[in-house]
Amino acid sequence: MADRPQLAGQQLIVLASDEPAVARRATAAMGGLGGRVLHRYGPRVVIADVRRGAAEAIGGLNEVRSVHAAAVDTPPAGLTAGEELGVAAWNLRRSASFAAAKQERPHDGVAWDGQTGPLPPDGPGMVHVEETPLGLFGLENLSPYLMGPIALALVMVDGPTPDLTFSDDDRTKVVAEVQEGLGWLATRDPRAQVSFRYDVKPVTIDTAVDPGRSGYEGLESQFRDPALSKLGFMGNLLGLRDFAFATAKGQGTRFGYVGFFTKYPLAHFAYAGRPRIVMQFDNDGWGPDNIDRVFTHESGHIFGCPDEYASSGCHCDTKFGYLREPNSNCQNCATPFVDCLMASNAWSMCNATPVQLGWRDSDSDGTLDPIDPVDHPLIDVRGICEVVPLVCQLVGQSPIAAGVRGVTGVAGGAGTADPGTEAAVPMELLRQTLGPAELARVEDAIRAQEIEYLMALERKLRAGLRDVRRHRTQLEGQGPT
Repeated sequence: MADRPQLAGQQLIVLASDEPAVARRATAAMGGLGGRVLHRYGPRVVIADVRRGAAEAIGGLNEVRSVHAAAVDTPPAGLTAGEELGVAAWNLRRSASFAAAKQERPHDGVAWDGQTGPLPPDGPGMVHVEETPLGLFGLENLSPYLMGPIALALVMVDGPTPDLTFSDDDRTKVVAEVQEGLGWLATRDPRAQVSFRYDVKPVTIDTAVDPGRSGYEGLESQFRDPALSKLGFMGNLLGLRDFAFATAKGQGTRFGYVGFFTKYPLAHFAYAGRPRIVMQFDNDGWGPDNIDRVFTHESGHIFGCPDEYASSGCHCDTKFGYLREPNSNCQNCATPFVDCLMASNAWSMCNATPVQLGWRDSDSDGTLDPIDPVDHPLIDVRGICEVVPLVCQLVGQSPIAAGVRGVTGVAGGAGTADPGTEAAVPMELLRQTLGPAELARVEDAIRAQEIEYLMALERKLRAGLRDVRRHRTQLEGQGPT
């Protein structure tokens, strides 16, 4: 049987060790051989998009224990619970029953607010994505754009009664549906190098349903807060924020979010608001077989995409996402209007959604705008220009005299393209005012930003070098005049 489109070219790979260094070496080596990681469960289980003919070479790596194009008959012993769920989800997605469910999914292609379908996700009155991005340039906002590795905590909350409890099959179904949906999302634009690192956390609480509760926060906090307490965090919204940060740090990523699945009553069956998505397992009238698309739709909100269906009240001139892209496919005003996951139950994207996710390359050099170092208003280039002034000059940035290093744009707005005039808060002031945990986040973010900046510079210079060589070859081919 031929692979379904959502599985084409994918392989499950079990690594030989749980050492983080092994995972880093394996990821780098697989990339060199034509394999790109899409999903990671724990240190040893990855699902990768593998170029044709590369599976055998990847299987021969010292860091790799086994490579699987089909279901894994006998999973290796000693896997963590999260790794086992990742393998079980892969096996389910490889099954004939799962393929049939996707072929016959209910309400396929129907608008989220169509007259013939169930209620739309998101719910009335829920502000799931702000027109103006929140956060301190990625320090507080864990999802400014969708690029690179993304941490995702999947929390499945069991209550004290059978109707509030997930079976083993239910848990596998949740992980498989999320894997299916986010795998589609991760393969939309290879330049973004999107991958997801999961921390799967089944949690059991003893809270009974309170019939007197109502509203989004009232019903959500009934299960969320006890679950956060069980996980070692404060049982409130501050604890949710800390949990999201801890998830990203634990997975070694800059960005991340939380997905709660529950059978407790909710004000609406699915909605999102940074840094979390909340979903009921039954997925209202859309059913569990549409969790993949609903969760991916809600993940779009997490990374800056607005709704596009008519009843959302959208407008074509409202801007969203890190790059401030207008909602030009809003059904209320777009001519023509096209199908898109943000508008309907379909695997498709309009032209606006990728840009709202951050996927735009204005100068066509292979580096997407959010991390392009040239004329970037938010990247702090002081340290880089002090160390490699020649490189900065080559890409149009002037070296700066050594001085007090600061965090760009922390005070005085977004800054400018000229690093010499950007407003900054000296690191010494931050050391005096922030606690150890907050300061560590700042320093980690700066370090990650500098690495990202240097990688983007390298790509830009390599692209320029290719152009120089191509032009030289053309001139040499013309001969003397």
